[in-house]
Amino acid sequence: MSTAARLPKIKAVKAETDIAVLQVQVKMLDEKFDGIKDDIKEVKETLVAQSQHTTELLRTMQTSSSNAHASLGKKVADLEKWRWMVMGGAATLGALGFHFISKLFGV
Repeated sequence: MSTAARLPKIKAVKAETDIAVLQVQVKMLDEKFDGIKDDIKEVKETLVAQSQHTTELLRTMQTSSSNAHASLGKKVADLEKWRWMVMGGAATLGALGFHFISKLFGV
């Protein structure tokens, strides 16, 4: 066989080898993409779970905060009632005390 006749066969074998190598590389890329797809799916599921957990925590914190504010509001209202009762008692005692002192000193 002459060199000129072998050259197309060598080129054909080289082309077939290159095609086989490319097919293997494409298959490897497909496997990598499948792995990436699985990773993305896992990240998405984790994000959804974290979002739900965060939402539940926020609801719990809101409920707790509302209860604390209501309790504190009740305490402040009770203190204000006592303040007005003490002020009224002091005014009453002051008025009665002035009457008693004026009789005592004869003013």
